[in-house]
Order: sequence, then structure tokens, then C-alpha cells
Amino acid sequence: MSTMQTVAATVVSLSVLVLLSGPARAVTAESQAHTKKGIALYNQGKVNEAIGEFRKAIELDPANADYHNNLSAVLQESGKLDEALKEAQLSIKFRPGSATGQANLGNLLLAVKRYAEAESRYRQAIKLAPQNAQYHSNLAIALKQQKKPGEAEQEYRQALKLKPRDVETIILLTTLLRDQHQKEEADKQAHLAVKYGPNNPDAHLVLANVLKDAHKDSEALQEYQTVLKLKPDHSSAAQIKDYIEFLKNRPDARI
Repeated sequence: MSTMQTVAATVVSLSVLVLLSGPARAVTAESQAHTKKGIALYNQGKVNEAIGEFRKAIELDPANADYHNNLSAVLQESGKLDEALKEAQLSIKFRPGSATGQANLGNLLLAVKRYAEAESRYRQAIKLAPQNAQYHSNLAIALKQQKKPGEAEQEYRQALKLKPRDVETIILLTTLLRDQHQKEEADKQAHLAVKYGPNNPDAHLVLANVLKDAHKDSEALQEYQTVLKLKPDHSSAAQIKDYIEFLKNRPDARI
């Protein structure tokens, strides 16, 4: 490698899909049957068939927020973001006081890079369900994308107060701290990620990155090798292999 490349931790996917089997408002027995069938099909991996069942439920009860939320979530998983966004907006229209609905709309807005709008929806969700760690973590992602690292760090830390051993959030916080050159704190969090997720390849990857920054080459190499051992087909595998060679051969290598 002629220039140093940064191997970033894999972006942690959001907790998007929340299927609701028990709508709060009165519904027809037929529409509820389609919903239950749709959820069963989804759990069997039959996503397109599930979408069809959710659409039938909406045809029978078009103002049911939960039905629109279910359809939105599955459409998003299918990559149909524009349709998913419309359904999420309808869900909020019919039940603005749903934390799940607000958060799922936030997830979609984040997916289409409408970060300020996503932030607004996550804040609404947190007002409705302040103890939900995932909402704080997702809000942090939206804030980071808007170059608000201080606020993002606060939200990650709030998420970890609520769920201290959440490895995905620790990884995201570590990456943020590393970007902000908070070396000591990044090192602390990276070691916690591996402690709580010893079999999580991304935990080892973020620790390897931190160790590389500190010129702890032998330790960094061990962590990069652990990533490939745990997940040989890791999305960053090629970069990691290049990085291993770079670390072995850089002039001031401490191996």
C-alpha cells in the first residue's frame, strides 16, 4: 500500500422492522386475518407474499396506522424506499402518538439521507419512549451525519446508560470518538466492545483500528487477523488484508 487506508467498522444496521400483530383500534376480523398471515409469511422469508397480505389488510381498514407501519417496514426491507416512506407517513398521520411509528419513519428518512427530518422524528420517538436505547442510538447516527459530533456522542452515551452492553452502540461510539481524535476514550470503548462481543468481528475491527492509530502494530495485527478468522468474507476483508501487509512493512512497525 502506498498510502494508509482507513478500514472503517461496518455500519450497523438500524432496528427497522417492527411488525405489529395486535392493532389498538377496532378492526375487521378479515383485515386482522390478513395481517396475521402477512406476519407468518414474513417470518418464513416470503416477503413479497407478506406485502400482498398487508396491502389487503389496508384495503379493508385504510385508516389503521399499524397496518401502514407493517407494510412500510417490509417495503423498506425489500428496498422499495419511496413506497415505504409513503406508508410510514400514513402511519404517523393516523397515529402521531406512536413511538414505533415515529422511529420507523425516522429510519426511512435516514435511509434516504434526509438527516434533519430523521433527527426530528427520533426526537419525537424519544419523547414518547425515553427509555428506548435504540431510539437514542439512531438519533446519534442522524446527528453524526449532520456533523454534530458532540450531540451524537451524548446520545450514544445515553443509549449505553439504558443498555450498557450493547456492542453495536459501543462500536458506533468508538468510531465517533476515533474520528474526533479522542484516543484514550476510543481505546477504552473499543476494548469494551471486544469484552462484551468477543465473537463480533466488527468489535475486533474497531479495536484494530484504534490500536493501529496508537502504533501498537502487533496487537492491531492480531485483531485484524481475528476479524478474518471470525468472518473470512467480511465486507472489508480485502482492505484488512492490505492493511496487514502495510503494518508488517511500514518503516516504524513495532511487531
